[in-house]
Amino acid sequence: MNIPPVGTQSPPYSHVVEPGAIRRFVEALGLGYQPYRDVESARAAGYRDVVAPPTFMITLHGQPIPGLDLPEAGLIHGEQTFRYGEPVVAHDVITVVSRLVEVKTRGPLTFLTLETTGINQEQAMTFVSTSTIIARQAQS
Repeated sequence: MNIPPVGTQSPPYSHVVEPGAIRRFVEALGLGYQPYRDVESARAAGYRDVVAPPTFMITLHGQPIPGLDLPEAGLIHGEQTFRYGEPVVAHDVITVVSRLVEVKTRGPLTFLTLETTGINQEQAMTFVSTSTIIARQAQS
């Protein structure tokens, strides 16, 4: 396991939010809110285009954080929270950057806190995801 210094961040990665990706996500979850499905309903609700559900942001991954090398087995996803800003709509370009914000060790466990931020083409924050990953240190 290799952990870079706190503050190390990934290179930016941009996603073009495809209407079909929103549609498939909404259909998979069985969501009926019409602005998720129909442009005219979305515009009537004040959005520029079909709007993505808040949970869609989990699909917008960043690049790996340089130097962060975790074991493939034995990782636990401990916690995840989201803060939301500007709604994400079809055709937005969301640039994602992940950053290592905290590392704590308790016995054989290492707790890593990662923060992933999405910024749209207008430089507005769309989401900030904070997640805790728990890794067991290798036994000697």
